[in-house]
Amino acid sequence: MVETGNSCSAATSKWLAALVQHETVSGSNSNLALLDEVESYLRQFGFEIRRTHSRDGKRANVFATLGANGTAGLVLSGHTDVVPASGQNWSYPPFKLVEEEDRFYGRGTSDMKGFLAAVLATVERIGPKNLPRPLHLAFTYDEEIGCIGVRDLLSDLAQHGIRPSACVIGEPTRMRVVRAHKGRNVWRCRVHGQAAHSSFSGLGVNAAEAACRLVSDIAEEANILQKSPLDDSFYVPFSTMATCCVSAGKTSNVIPEVAEFDFDLRYLPEADPGAIFSKIQGRADSIQKGMRERVTQSKIDIEPRSAVPALKDNLKNRAVIEMLLRAGAILGSNIAYTTEGGLYQAQGIPTVVCGPGDIAQAHTADEFILKSELVACETFLYRLLTETLE
Repeated sequence: MVETGNSCSAATSKWLAALVQHETVSGSNSNLALLDEVESYLRQFGFEIRRTHSRDGKRANVFATLGANGTAGLVLSGHTDVVPASGQNWSYPPFKLVEEEDRFYGRGTSDMKGFLAAVLATVERIGPKNLPRPLHLAFTYDEEIGCIGVRDLLSDLAQHGIRPSACVIGEPTRMRVVRAHKGRNVWRCRVHGQAAHSSFSGLGVNAAEAACRLVSDIAEEANILQKSPLDDSFYVPFSTMATCCVSAGKTSNVIPEVAEFDFDLRYLPEADPGAIFSKIQGRADSIQKGMRERVTQSKIDIEPRSAVPALKDNLKNRAVIEMLLRAGAILGSNIAYTTEGGLYQAQGIPTVVCGPGDIAQAHTADEFILKSELVACETFLYRLLTETLE
């Protein structure tokens, strides 16, 4: 990629400082003040603004358009929410941008307010009259907890016949173009048995033991997935499944009546998450049958918590990839983490992932982004929007 030095523009650093200071933690804090600041800025350049709100009204998406509001145009998309900084050992104030040598520190600098700052700075640099095609900017909420906000944004666009021609998700990829990523499904399993004094073990139904049997089956299925057809374009070349957040029991002399755990599936684009889950559900039904032979009201409930589709490398995406390569981006490997890209693609919008920062910094204490990454992003965005947009 062509770069212009190791110091990003004053506009980008100013916007990054402004965005970081908003404590837009997913699911709890509002992002409306951040959006108000962004909207006020974009309206100066003639952007038309659409908002879609969360059910509680505390968070929202913004979809800003400059140019004809129709089928043409490129979407630059990023989420405004960040993961919590509480409980982490930070050396710097997490919600205040700190500059030190070759990097900026702060929650969200890498994931992914650095990209949003570069986008906003590039708008001013280019000016509205110099865009050869319509431009759409998407700022979403609650991506970190299941890509919640973007679903309402996409539904609103579909209802109003707004069909952009392509989308770039600016997640941290070190400015490498990502063609595909895995999908993710999360389920919560709740096992109901019957409590009893531990001296009567074997007469009731121990929810913890039943849950452990199912956890063992999930681990075995995960081992099978590792032997399934591999995709070497991913650094983890198979679908993965893991049990998380296990809880059961309150004291050592009482058989647990309830046990609960979450399990997570990260599947290759070619895999069928429904088929994988059906095996787990079948095993749960078998365990439940044995439980009910002792206590008829015993049961195992499994509920979906989140489902984010995979981003597939298909022919429609190839033109977008070529457009980004002409703008100076570099082709990278596929990724195991999920983004909003699969949801855009499901709406028929060709989508790829490319943004500044390193995913290794995401969600960590002392999260940072290199200034050189922001420089590369600025250069890339300028060329993308002025020279190669088709």
